[in-house]
Amino acid sequence: MASLRFLIPSLGAAQASETVSADPAITPPADVAPAADGPGATAPDPDPAQSDMDSSFPDPVDVPVPIRAPAKTADPIEALSDTAETATEAASDFLSWLGSGQSEALLATLMVITLTVLLRIARWAALKGMGRWPQQDDYSLTALVKRVVRRFHLYFMFAIALALTEAIMPLPGSVSGFVRIFFVLTAVLQTAEWVQEFAVSAIRRNLHRSAGDARALASAFNIIRWFIGFAIWSVALLLILDNVGADVTALLAGLGIGGIAIGIAAQGVFRDLFSSLSIVIDKPFQVGDTVRYGDSWGAIEDIGLKSTRVRARSGEQLIISNTNLLNYEIHNMARMVRRRIETEFGVVYQTDPDLAEQIPDIVQGLVRKIAGVEFERCGMSSFGASSLDYKLVFFSLHPDYNRSMAALSRVLLALNRGFRDRGIEFAYPTQTLYVEGLETGPDS
Repeated sequence: MASLRFLIPSLGAAQASETVSADPAITPPADVAPAADGPGATAPDPDPAQSDMDSSFPDPVDVPVPIRAPAKTADPIEALSDTAETATEAASDFLSWLGSGQSEALLATLMVITLTVLLRIARWAALKGMGRWPQQDDYSLTALVKRVVRRFHLYFMFAIALALTEAIMPLPGSVSGFVRIFFVLTAVLQTAEWVQEFAVSAIRRNLHRSAGDARALASAFNIIRWFIGFAIWSVALLLILDNVGADVTALLAGLGIGGIAIGIAAQGVFRDLFSSLSIVIDKPFQVGDTVRYGDSWGAIEDIGLKSTRVRARSGEQLIISNTNLLNYEIHNMARMVRRRIETEFGVVYQTDPDLAEQIPDIVQGLVRKIAGVEFERCGMSSFGASSLDYKLVFFSLHPDYNRSMAALSRVLLALNRGFRDRGIEFAYPTQTLYVEGLETGPDS
């Protein structure tokens, strides 16, 4: 850091000579001898009183120039470069001052070290004290506060110690400027990290605590964490730029115009991005749900910022953009409380009408004996080409597809056994041919 070095007597003499020469009306007193001029001239004897006056002035001193607030500039790169240069010079002067061996420097160093150690001990004591609090799991409020306290970094402790030292004892201008710059930067970084950790931990806590929304938050946790980090560190960057002298207003205006241009160019990406947020908020499906859309269906594997990945029942992975997926009519099979199953069967036309009338009651009794299913209705639906057709409707109390198919299998096997015991024959495609004019008798 540049410093001004001057001699007070000589500065006063120079000013006096400039004043005298500037005004010709002012003449020196008569008792003042003119200055000697020429090679043979001899200098007048020094005045003892003047010599005593000159000796009373102090020795030359260094007066440090304090760091001035940086001027606002519209170019953030230039502002950062100027601040980095100023901070480098201030840090150099700070280290030189610490190594000078002055009593003030040694006392300030001792105070900074002591306060840093005390803050470190305070953090350790706080963590140890919170360890005695009742903690149910890693997602409790105690664990959340403990993670926030654990992120109280050493560099911010050092910055606090420097700021407290400056408040307790006066420091040189260059050192004070370095302390201010260092404290502002570390405070912004530490606060941003604290806010991010608290927000992310709170989301994880809600994810663990909320049974209804846990799977939805798990699906979008990466999306939410990305948005939180982007918002927090964007604000932190603006604060840093504002403190280093950048014109944040002009920067925001430029970013607004650029954002409009980027939004128009990348509207497809942003459309999918907002569709992913719609999935998170509206929750039409979650990771692990089995859905059907259009002619495809499968289990949701991942919900990303732009696309959703679905594992088809045939084994391949289907990737569809979030916007296109929401344009379909989505059938969420995982939201079923029970699965409705319909099946048809037919008996031969030769079945006795009275027995055919009893078939719905027979089927109802057979289905009610099967565990995991609920009978709804059964009745004759139509006259088929080669059978009397019946329709059976029942519910599988387990909506899972595989378990529902197993329940259907048990129902069909029960019908097969029950009809065979009662002499009821299932129909199968047959044709009967009648030929006219064919004589039928013992001699034909």
